[in-house]
Amino acid sequence: MNSTLFCLFCLAFAAASASVLPVKRSHLPAVNQHGETVWLDELNQGVPDKCDFACTDQDVEVCAHNGQCLQLFTSRCTMAAYNCRNPQKRFNVVENYRCTRGYQPLCSMAERKELQLTQ
Repeated sequence: MNSTLFCLFCLAFAAASASVLPVKRSHLPAVNQHGETVWLDELNQGVPDKCDFACTDQDVEVCAHNGQCLQLFTSRCTMAAYNCRNPQKRFNVVENYRCTRGYQPLCSMAERKELQLTQ
C-alpha cells in the first residue's frame, strides 16, 4: 500500500513538473509572395507556390483582354497562372478572333514588359 501511494505521488510530481516545449520557430513574421503573413522560417522552407500550375502544351490558345490591351495566351491554364500571380492586372477571355484578325489594341512590347508577360 505504501509503495502504491509512493508511486502515485511520484507520478503526480512528474506530471506537475513536466513542461511542453514549443516547436522551434522564428518569431519574426514575414510576407510571402501572395501577401499572406507567415513565419520567417516557413518562408525559408519554401512554402508551396499556389500559382504553380501544371499547364500542358496540348491546350488551345486563348485571347484575353485586361481593359488596356489584348494578349494571346498559349492556354487558359497559362492565363490562370498569370492572373493568380498578378491579381491586380487580370486578363479575361474574349473571342479568339480578336487576337488573330488584327483587332486592336494588342499588347505592345512595352506593355508586355510592364505586365511581365514572356510569351
